[in-house]
Amino acid sequence: MNIQASTWDKQYAQGAWDVLKSPLEEKRFESVRSFIYKYATGGNILEVGCGEGLLQSGMDKQRYATFTGIDISTVAITRTAYLQDTQNTYLLADMETWQPTGDRFDMIIFNESLYYASYPIQLMHRYFSFLKPGGAIILSVYETPPNKRLLDAIDKHYHATEEKITVNERGRWYCRIYLSEK
Repeated sequence: MNIQASTWDKQYAQGAWDVLKSPLEEKRFESVRSFIYKYATGGNILEVGCGEGLLQSGMDKQRYATFTGIDISTVAITRTAYLQDTQNTYLLADMETWQPTGDRFDMIIFNESLYYASYPIQLMHRYFSFLKPGGAIILSVYETPPNKRLLDAIDKHYHATEEKITVNERGRWYCRIYLSEK
């Protein structure tokens, strides 16, 4: 279900994703951040499908070493310019083909992005290889029938160490953490 970059650019330019800036989203973002702080304090973090950098913009910079965000939308990455510094890097990249060039990561986050992949379980498996031993992947997934089926399929391959469910007037989100082997 890979959506082309031009579609994402158009959606960001038209404000379709401004809803993510709503206070209703903060509980979900805090669920993801709490897992980062618990499992990767001081670590190197990758967010796949980072959009405009909303997750990182609310993070305590003292609690991680580096943050890298990748997204397919030029518009979204351009909007991260104010966040970029020696600690925080945002790159224009397609999650399905991107390869890291440096060290492996302590944590990789798919915050509402994995289900846009053509083959989400295979993509998750590939990204596990980008983790340091003992690293972790965080998934945040909005509840829809197809996404519940995806989570059930992931459960056949990986065991979630912990889960937080966030609910608001828009729906329900599952935030899960999967640890790699040491």
